[in-house]
Amino acid sequence: MTNYFVEQEYIDAKAQRKRTLTAYLIIAALYLIFSIAMVVYFTTLPYESPNIGTVKLIHYSISVVFVIFSVLYLGIVFRRVNRFYKLTLNLNTGLRETSIGSFFEYDEHIQDKDGVDCKALVFIEWNKYKKDFYERKVLVFHEKPFPEFKEKQTVKYVTQGNVLISYEIQE
Repeated sequence: MTNYFVEQEYIDAKAQRKRTLTAYLIIAALYLIFSIAMVVYFTTLPYESPNIGTVKLIHYSISVVFVIFSVLYLGIVFRRVNRFYKLTLNLNTGLRETSIGSFFEYDEHIQDKDGVDCKALVFIEWNKYKKDFYERKVLVFHEKPFPEFKEKQTVKYVTQGNVLISYEIQE
């Protein structure tokens, strides 16, 4: 069997998640240190000092920038990395299903799988309960190239959550 998803992808996603979260926590710690310093400086100023307005303006401005940064960073960057990490964790530890199908076509349309962009391989499979053929879409990561299959080629493949793990071309 040819592995399409390897455990190294999970390890890389875990490291990327850790780096992304560490970068945010460092920025949050710097903001917290800055805020504490501004509050301490503000409390040491004499009553009706002309610097009070400047200190408030700087602290409020930096706070607004930090909140906007947090919403964007955690809502876009970290969320995408975390979703990819969770999907690779599931692919690495989840239950796997082996199927045999006849390859039909590549589907380039972007599809969402647990928040991760994917594209699909379309197979024709036999349903033993309905006694009929049906189309099955097996998802692959959008960033990775499609495996090289020829039309009507019989393929034995392993999926987890309908995402391709490995495959073997049958004769």
